Amino acid sequence: MPWTLDGVRIYVEKDSGWAHDPRIGELNVLDSSQTIIHTAGRPSYTRDITFVVFSGYHASILPITDGALVSDQGAEGDVIVKTCSADRLQDIKRTTAVFRVTMALIKDGI
Repeated sequence: MPWTLDGVRIYVEKDSGWAHDPRIGELNVLDSSQTIIHTAGRPSYTRDITFVVFSGYHASILPITDGALVSDQGAEGDVIVKTCSADRLQDIKRTTAVFRVTMALIKDGI
């Protein structure tokens, strides 16, 4: 199954998978021999993907702010694009610009 982001075909090279870092505070009382752990929930799941776009970066990828992510595992749900950065790759055989894009995604909803 091909990867798509908001219906646009992408060719993924790296994928971090879904992850989250719980909000945890440590209270180290001076006269205690144990650390007190304070939990304050957890943020949304995040994921970093790196993919190649062979054409249409400026028209198809750059405008994406949110949408559905489909991976080789199937539907991954709706995501919000946190960051997007691109490097242009040299490819003299193509008439269009080729970009390697790195995106940080946040899962929208549960």
